[in-house]
Amino acid sequence: MRRLESSVPHRLGRRTSFIPSLHGSSAKWAEVIDAADDPARRTAIGSAVVATLLVAGPDGQPVVETADVTALKAIVPDQLFAVRRPVSHKGMKNYISRVAVPTELDGARAVWCESFNELSHLRDLLLRRRPRQVATQPFRLEWRFPSGVRSHVPDFMIKVRDDRVTLVDVTTSSKISDPRLRAIFQLTRTTADIAGWDYEVRSELPAQHVRNLNFIHASGHDTIQDRPSAVRLLRQAAGPVDVQRASELLGGGAQGYMRLWDLFAHGFVHIAMEVPIEVDTRITFEQPTGGAAWLNAL
Repeated sequence: MRRLESSVPHRLGRRTSFIPSLHGSSAKWAEVIDAADDPARRTAIGSAVVATLLVAGPDGQPVVETADVTALKAIVPDQLFAVRRPVSHKGMKNYISRVAVPTELDGARAVWCESFNELSHLRDLLLRRRPRQVATQPFRLEWRFPSGVRSHVPDFMIKVRDDRVTLVDVTTSSKISDPRLRAIFQLTRTTADIAGWDYEVRSELPAQHVRNLNFIHASGHDTIQDRPSAVRLLRQAAGPVDVQRASELLGGGAQGYMRLWDLFAHGFVHIAMEVPIEVDTRITFEQPTGGAAWLNAL
């Protein structure tokens, strides 16, 4: 089924929402924070969550639907359109972008990132997790309290090769200490647990990690080669293999480097992401552990 994107009017840089606005008063933050810190209350509120989302109708166009937590368990990223998107404007300080991501429905589609921080983390997820499905701004979660409602739109939803679904939020280290934001993340984590999903909150990646991600992303030119055979060739080499030796084994010269960068970009070989890529940088065949900054202890 071919996905069609809705047109978006210019709104002076504000996000444009494709779903109806929330009705009713906003819940008092003191009540939200207290509830989020109480496991029993948090579970009760998460179990009663309502999500507003956009799914493809019979003609492939987005249709607004709502789902309770039971219905959410059956949702996967390929079913979803973004419920909002950022809009650029003159003088804006943020960096918005579109990224090509894999799908099991159409092979590939483009999704929105609302900041450079989000873009870096999405590239990191694509490289490290190699997801089969990706959605950004996938739905709006709505939690009811006696004083009103609070809502949250997670940043990403991915499905990886073992069929695990992960919900991801991207923030900055300067914001994570805000008790209101922490309460929203705690409620989101509990809701994800009830729905059977994993949940990650990620803060800024190290600058060198981002530079390497950008280089590897730019190097994914789909060089024509038999990637599994190329990896077997590198594995059979005696002793450690660095960037220069790997490029020589893959044909030498510019062609050898292009083939190696292609293997990096598609997750067949790896490097440590926190150090500069040099000719003597060791390559590995297993994903290095650590490096990504996600904050799971909320």
